[in-house]
Amino acid sequence: MSVLMDLAELREHASDTGRPSTGARPATATLTLGSDGAPLPAATELAALLPRMSVAGVRLAQTADFAALPAAEIVRIIALIRECASIGVPVSWSLILDPGQRDLIRQLDHLPAPDRTVVAGKEAVAAGAWRSSEDFGLLYFRKGPNFLSVVDNRPESCRRIVLDDPATTDVFRQGLAGCPWDELSRDPQYAAAAADLVEKGLLLRVGDHCVTLPLHMRTWPLGAALLGGTLASAGKKPEEGL
Repeated sequence: MSVLMDLAELREHASDTGRPSTGARPATATLTLGSDGAPLPAATELAALLPRMSVAGVRLAQTADFAALPAAEIVRIIALIRECASIGVPVSWSLILDPGQRDLIRQLDHLPAPDRTVVAGKEAVAAGAWRSSEDFGLLYFRKGPNFLSVVDNRPESCRRIVLDDPATTDVFRQGLAGCPWDELSRDPQYAAAAADLVEKGLLLRVGDHCVTLPLHMRTWPLGAALLGGTLASAGKKPEEGL
């Protein structure tokens, strides 16, 4: 039976261990974020904490109401969900959109699907309609020496992109936690790099904030449960040498 864990407990356990967990450990606790109005952690903090303490999953206690939340909170939520997927931790969340935000589904459906998606008060998209439910590894990146390799397997893109321009890689990395757009467009070179990443679908701008979209593929595979046989059925092979 899964028990609940809050962020304070995770921080305490991670501090006690002091190092990443090794070997197979039973994961029985579900980390619940945002209970009782508690602020959500930064994606960078969660990415540092989760490898130190095995959990059964992560749950966002509050529905992600993108129709009402400020842009800063929206990009923080997207970054958190992306980091859970990058580490291979199941995440449970629900989503509300207004009619003008429907395009966000196709921009975000490489991420774990919400348990429920509502648009204008009506059930809109079943979890199975998100492409991540059927296809593994739709959009991810790997780190290389002085470059980032992005693999975009989304049908509308289907390309591999090497980012080696310093301004572009800096913008990409700053966007991982979600940040104000003004920080990434502080001079013409950075502004051009940010606009190019948005055009490529690698950076999502939400109002006056933005967030990097590709998952960080730290190891391949993230786990047999995540693969679910989709690679074999599609005849795909793991990416090597990235």
